[in-house]
Amino acid sequence: MSKGKRILVAEREDDTRELIAMRLESRHHKVLQAGTSAQTLKFLEREVIDLILLSTEMEPVDGKLMIQAIRSKSHLMAVPIIMLAREDELTELMLGHEKGFDDFIVKPFNPLVLQLRVNLSIAKTRERVEANALTHLPGNHAIEKIVTKKIRAGEKFSVLYLDINHFKSFNDRYGFQKGDDVILQTARLLIATSYALAPDGDCFVGHLGGDDFIVVTTPELEEVFARQFLDDFDRVMPTYYNKTDREAGCIRIENRRGKMENFPLMSCSVAACTNLHKPYANLREIAHDAAEVKAFLKSQPGSHYLQDRRSAPIEKLDEAVQILAPEVKSSGKYHKKPKIDPLGQMLLAAGLINEEQLSEALKKHFETGQRLGQTMIGMNLISSRDVGKMLEKKLKVPYFSLKEWSPDDRLLGLFSSELMIRHRIVPVSVTEVTVKLAMCDPFDIKTLDMIERVTGLKPVPHLALEDEFEQFFETRIPPAEPGFASREKAA
Repeated sequence: MSKGKRILVAEREDDTRELIAMRLESRHHKVLQAGTSAQTLKFLEREVIDLILLSTEMEPVDGKLMIQAIRSKSHLMAVPIIMLAREDELTELMLGHEKGFDDFIVKPFNPLVLQLRVNLSIAKTRERVEANALTHLPGNHAIEKIVTKKIRAGEKFSVLYLDINHFKSFNDRYGFQKGDDVILQTARLLIATSYALAPDGDCFVGHLGGDDFIVVTTPELEEVFARQFLDDFDRVMPTYYNKTDREAGCIRIENRRGKMENFPLMSCSVAACTNLHKPYANLREIAHDAAEVKAFLKSQPGSHYLQDRRSAPIEKLDEAVQILAPEVKSSGKYHKKPKIDPLGQMLLAAGLINEEQLSEALKKHFETGQRLGQTMIGMNLISSRDVGKMLEKKLKVPYFSLKEWSPDDRLLGLFSSELMIRHRIVPVSVTEVTVKLAMCDPFDIKTLDMIERVTGLKPVPHLALEDEFEQFFETRIPPAEPGFASREKAA
């Protein structure tokens, strides 16, 4: 096994976590430590991880429940998870409905057993998935496996082949490290698009290698995925060039013939194939058709998406080219602009930020996984109150600032901290018939119904910002205690 793997140790007990970290670091691994479930998820949003050691005793969300959140993210599907559990938890761990871990270690553990399990888990995962070393997205073997599975099951699906145009010229101009940054950013954009459009996992994102990526999704999502991704790609990628090249709209470097030549800024070609009207027997047939489409797209300036037209053949291939429009005209529940862009456009229209600041904020947003508003607050471009008021105007839901509020501990005692962190809510006032809630998702009907059913009070939702909620939870909300959470489960 190669050394230097990045391992996340998620363990509530400081002594145990430090001991594990010490043992792994002595074997030249890079170890990240998380003491809470919130810290664990933050690491997973912004770090490339090779292995997760996850305790069943995490707080406020235990490790068994956290597996579901981890495995729902496509870029983490190949990452092995070793559960750290007490001996009396093994039956529940093995028989419970929550699956997704690869191995387990009983606490207190033997250091040699720990090292052996770590080595075996990483080796098995590398052989099984062949994930890309840079992006950690599934590679060719996993891509072929999922497409073959869909073909055999008779499913209807679409495959998007994505290729960055003029990537080589960028690499030559700025170097391999910057080139790797672009590849990683492209992976982040694809993952973010899949989360936004298909949180239930209808999008599979893979990395063929170099600047070539693949997405397997439903025919209904094909067009909107391509358009949303390219919209974000075209906004973010210019930020990787220096100001001079960005303003010129091109770079000047030596070509293969040794002469100076102007090359456009990077764009992206998205070629789509579907079995909706044409049967495919294997991935090779799909790749053959996609290659023909992609070759034409790369001859066109700018970013383009070519929709599959096999059901209605056209006389000329260039008639099928669709230059990206600002809005998606297709109908359907998925054909909506992303939630990210409208906030930025509103702040832009209000004069609170400029175009360059918005592009830089979007770049950082995709790099860190933070919400766009939270990113701009961290860059000191705007205040949390600016974001809250803008979202209040957009969503037509009143904004409640947890940052400016001093709570009554008796009021917070209405709900357990476990329930508040799970549903991202805070009770801010109560009357005989209503309970006013600050909610990160004020449109979460299931949570609103649950609160009303269990408390008998009418919930009145207000918008709370994610970053303000997290700061409030860390500094104000007491540790988890029994009470309302158990009543919630009983209900």
